[in-house]
Amino acid sequence: MLNSAATDTMPTRPFIRQLERWLVGLAMMVIAYLLEKAVLRSIRRSGTKSSSRDRTAS
Repeated sequence: MLNSAATDTMPTRPFIRQLERWLVGLAMMVIAYLLEKAVLRSIRRSGTKSSSRDRTAS
């Protein structure tokens, strides 16, 4: 009963909380994009080195 009384007096979602969640999500999205780009660049670089070695060995 105490729990339901406390939730009735609380506002549903403050604007600041929504803005904070949106900004954190946006920052995480940017970090994930940059990490993915770095990983793909690393894979691409290592792939070209191994393929050039294969060509010279043939």
